[in-house]
Amino acid sequence: MKKMKSSAGNVRNTNNDLMHEILVKIFLCLNVVDVAVASLVCKSWNKASREPSLWNKIDLSTLGSYCFRKPLNKIEAYRHSSLKMTQFLKHVLDLSNGSTTCLIFNFYVYLTNEQFILVAQGTPKLKRVVLPETGDFSRGVVETVMSLWSCLESITITSGVSGYYTLLAIGKYCNNITEMKFSQGCYFEEKHAVAMAKHTPKLKILSIRTVATSVKALFCVLRFLEHLEKVNICHSLIMDTAYPGTVFVDIRELRRRFPASSVEKLLYCERGSCLRCINGRDTTPSRQPDGPYEDIWGEDEITSLAHLPQPS
Repeated sequence: MKKMKSSAGNVRNTNNDLMHEILVKIFLCLNVVDVAVASLVCKSWNKASREPSLWNKIDLSTLGSYCFRKPLNKIEAYRHSSLKMTQFLKHVLDLSNGSTTCLIFNFYVYLTNEQFILVAQGTPKLKRVVLPETGDFSRGVVETVMSLWSCLESITITSGVSGYYTLLAIGKYCNNITEMKFSQGCYFEEKHAVAMAKHTPKLKILSIRTVATSVKALFCVLRFLEHLEKVNICHSLIMDTAYPGTVFVDIRELRRRFPASSVEKLLYCERGSCLRCINGRDTTPSRQPDGPYEDIWGEDEITSLAHLPQPS
């Protein structure tokens, strides 16, 4: 009798383990929101939804703009982004239990200071982050977040956060940064280049594609970052000074001014060879006016910095 009970218990445990494995495999095919919803169905689904393998990467970019409508102004942003977004982030971070190493925000999400800190507290092992286009990040909060992301190796900076303040905070807390991207809407000025040379000495990959920069800033990173391997300047606006309205410099002029060893590190568009020229621009009415900016934010000729959200 005891043997029969023991046998029945083993079968039950085996079935439970099998069901758990099946659920995890199914959840791996779902997006973040779907897994979060599935976790509320029952105890067994909740347990499966907490499997660390599901949360190595939290990718919100695939949800598209329909889930995160871009606010028209700051007042609307607070109203639209507060309670529901905070509840969603808390639930996802609870499920991930600190196992996330890669976090890609949605281009359209508007993060507040409180939400930014909340996310950083829930992702202590983070190695790569791609920030959204807009947010409300003070200098003190940026420093707090970077202090919590001491393992960070790769970051995409957008107009939602000050690139200069971020570099200063990285210099204090993040010693392993090897990849960095400045996305659409940013300027890459000489002060950024100087701070980068000082605070990210291990940097290997830099992308400033479609970003306004200056010859001096570009020369600074090529000259003083000893480990730099590639700098993506496809469709960048390279000027003689750090501000618009001056003479633009093309690759032929850079070849003349820079040593050959520096020019070899540059990725640039030549005869329509870059992704932006090859893929063109998605002019679908539902994606205007920000769809092209989202594409620039998501794509990159340097594969490790690329993440392509699904068009909505």
